[in-house]
Amino acid sequence: MTLISNQKLMKLFAFTGLATVLLSTELTLAKEMQGWKVEGSGTGIVEGQNYSLYNLDQKGYLGYQDRRGANLGWDKSPNQGMKLKRKSPGRGAIKCGELFALFVEKEWIIYEKQTTGINLSSRTQLADDRYQWKFTNCQANDVIQLNQPVTLTNTVENDSVVGCKRVWGVNLCWANTVFSFRGSNYHKDVVPRP
Repeated sequence: MTLISNQKLMKLFAFTGLATVLLSTELTLAKEMQGWKVEGSGTGIVEGQNYSLYNLDQKGYLGYQDRRGANLGWDKSPNQGMKLKRKSPGRGAIKCGELFALFVEKEWIIYEKQTTGINLSSRTQLADDRYQWKFTNCQANDVIQLNQPVTLTNTVENDSVVGCKRVWGVNLCWANTVFSFRGSNYHKDVVPRP
């Protein structure tokens, strides 16, 4: 994997003056970002149904990949590998702000401190502390629509997770650790220092 595929970006950061201009005009710092689409049929996301979780930045579907840290990777095609389980009993579609556990192909995705990559991990068994996800950046109690951009937030990290270019691990970052340049997200550690 290359640190940054955009050679123009590297050249601009090599010159401090140009980097200052670039930072003030073309970079967007991330906060709560819409970075996903939950793809499937119907309108709202229903507990227990399988969907494909598409990342807008990586242009791929989140899937299982055995690796150090979070066992996550990218599939080129829809994989129907994602499903949700509500924390509180409920019926109907998942709503904005509703707490749920997130399952991707083989494992439940959770926050866990890592030495490299994003602070995520996965477990095969669902436990009470695994309900740490919600959709945010939407109107409270609105049904989360399928096939529309959504913000996926982890309640332990208290930040949304987005796709990004990074040096180690799966190309996922917490929104407060990335910047956006020309429609792509980059982890702060991949920016060359002048």
